[in-house]
Amino acid sequence: MKKNVSFILFVIVFVQGKCLFSEKIFNIMSTLKRKIISILLNPTVDVIYEIEHFKVGHTYQVRQPLIYPVGKAISFSLALKTLNPSFNDLRVFGFVGKEELDLYSQFLKKNLINFEFIPIKGKTRSNKTIIDPVEHTTTHIRELGFIIETTELNQFFTSLNNMIQKNDVVIFTGSIPPSLNSDTYFNLISEVKKRGACTILDTSGEGLIKGIAANPTMIKPNLIELNQILNGSLAIKQDFTINYEDIVKISKLAKNLLNNELEIILITLGEKGAILVKNNIILYGFIEIRGAIDTVGCGDAFLAGFIYNYFQEKSFLDCFKLALACGTANALTPGPGILKKKDVDMLLSKTKIWRVN
Repeated sequence: MKKNVSFILFVIVFVQGKCLFSEKIFNIMSTLKRKIISILLNPTVDVIYEIEHFKVGHTYQVRQPLIYPVGKAISFSLALKTLNPSFNDLRVFGFVGKEELDLYSQFLKKNLINFEFIPIKGKTRSNKTIIDPVEHTTTHIRELGFIIETTELNQFFTSLNNMIQKNDVVIFTGSIPPSLNSDTYFNLISEVKKRGACTILDTSGEGLIKGIAANPTMIKPNLIELNQILNGSLAIKQDFTINYEDIVKISKLAKNLLNNELEIILITLGEKGAILVKNNIILYGFIEIRGAIDTVGCGDAFLAGFIYNYFQEKSFLDCFKLALACGTANALTPGPGILKKKDVDMLLSKTKIWRVN
């Protein structure tokens, strides 16, 4: 009989918001002026429909859908700005279709997010999400993305190099447009590291497998994506039940990926929580909630919570705790990267974290 995590793992005790673990972020975070740059290669206009008792093959009349001009880089930024609306050391940089340029510009200005876009001739893709609040299901329909020409990509590389300074944090997140090679993130991370920036990768498929070879500072795979990196060696189904043996197995296999450059791996497990893996720390965290509404963008909000504290040189424990609260808060409100600060504060007190190693 497998041992339940809540009884087997060593509990890290929180008392009135204070933690016992106080290790600081490594030296790459200096007190010099720095910024967070969130890279947007493949934006999407997310359209969210709410349909009760949704079933395939039926016809439905829907109310006005929710429309968000986003992409994972913007979802990340929205969540981070919710934590601190006056936080100005943040910029979204990437591509947007010319037809949607005004839509994106107005949306980001409204949310006080700095941005710089390279307009693309093609139309920005649109992703559809169907939320069933009764059956508690979420259905996704995803488009691939526009065509980026070589001249536009070269312009992107030049602008990014001019933008980055030493100790900046650069987030590479989201899918790669179909016209770009799967080694695009590898090339971008390699170039950015030459300028002394901290690099973070959050993608999937070949882009992740090739991108990790550039040794970013941090990666944030979910369980399926981690299994892709490990060439299927996890052999754990997505619907597995969390237990001590599973957490240890996942953690040990992930820890083998660490080196002098790749220092942190954040593994999101959906409603089952998340794992933080570092050389001398392995943490498992979980928040139990009811009434999840929309899971789109939860991973982006999770990363935003972690990076917000990471940027301020907080302890890894504080970073992980805020990440869990933000990722969970995102599920309580429709829209990618859309969360309420009061939900984050409430969930912080419900966060349970165990030390694994």
